[in-house]
Amino acid sequence: MTDVICIGELLIDFVSTSEDVPLTRAPGFIRAPGGAPANVAVAVQRLGLTSAFIGKVGDDPFGRFLRETLDETGVDTSYLMIDHEARTTIVFVAVWNDGRKDLCFYRNPGADARLTPAEIDPDLFREARAFHYGSITLIDEPSASAQRRALELAQKQNLMITYDPNYRPTLWPSEDRARSVIQDGFRHCHLAKIAEEEWEVATGHSDLDQGIQAVLDRGVELLILSRGERGALATNGEYRISLPTLPVAVVETTGAGDGFMGAMISRLLPEFERLGSLASVDEKVVHEALHFAVAVGALTCTKPGAIPSLPTQAEAERFLQSLGS
Repeated sequence: MTDVICIGELLIDFVSTSEDVPLTRAPGFIRAPGGAPANVAVAVQRLGLTSAFIGKVGDDPFGRFLRETLDETGVDTSYLMIDHEARTTIVFVAVWNDGRKDLCFYRNPGADARLTPAEIDPDLFREARAFHYGSITLIDEPSASAQRRALELAQKQNLMITYDPNYRPTLWPSEDRARSVIQDGFRHCHLAKIAEEEWEVATGHSDLDQGIQAVLDRGVELLILSRGERGALATNGEYRISLPTLPVAVVETTGAGDGFMGAMISRLLPEFERLGSLASVDEKVVHEALHFAVAVGALTCTKPGAIPSLPTQAEAERFLQSLGS
C-alpha cells in the first residue's frame, strides 16, 4: 500500500554556488535532484509515510541519477517512466537571500512533459490514501492529459487531494494561460498551498481577502499561504491562523515549500480520513500541523538543493524541541 502518490516533474537543479548574483555571473553550480512533486514525495517519505512517484525522465545519466536518488529515499519508482527520445529536464537556479530565485529551464520538451495517459496505472490508486499534483505538468500535452487521468482515478478512490501550483513564469506560453490553468486546478483539491509571490496569478486577486475567497469558492477546504521568511497562513474560511517563520541559518531555499507541503500532508491525512473533510478539522489541529510544517520548511533552508535538504521526522521534532516548541 502507498500512502501518497505524487505526479509531475522530476529534474536536475543546478544551484549557483554564490548567493545574490544573477545566473549571468554565477561562478559555478551544485547539482541537486529536484522537481516540486518529487520533492513532496521524498518529504512525506522522510516524515513517516510511504510514497510513489509518477513521472518520466530521459534515458540519460541525469535520468538514471534521479531514479537512484528516489530509490535511496525509499520512494516507489515503479511508475517512473523512461523516455528514449527527450532528455531529462534541467534548471539552473540563482538564489537571493530574501528567497527570490532566477530559474532557467532546459526543457524543449523535457522527458517529464511526455508522460502519457496510457502510462497511468489504475492499480496504484486502489490502495493509496492521498494524491498530490502541481501545475507544470498541465502546461503541455501529453502530460496534461496524463495528469488529468491520474486526478480522475484519485477522485474515484476518494483520496485526499492536494495541490501546489508552483508557478514558473518562463515555462508558460503566457500569463493569461497560466492564470486559467492554475485557477482551474483548485476545483479538484481539498488542500491547496500558494506561495506569496504567485498569489495574484494563482487567485486572480492582489487583495488577500478576495484571493482567499476566490480559492475557497472553487471548493478548496483548507488553503495555505506560504510567505517565506514571514511564515505561513492557513484558513478554511471560518478561522485564519498565521505563524511566523522559525530561526535558522539559511543556506538555500529551494524545496522549502515542498517540505512544508509534505509536512501538512503527513499531519492532516489522518484527520481527513477520520472526518471526510479538511474543512472540519479542528483549528487547534491545523495550528499544530502548520507549526510542524513551518519547522520542516525552515530546516530545508539549512542545506543546498531540494531533495538532499528535506528533513526526517526525527530531525524536525528535535528542532522543535530545541526551540521549546
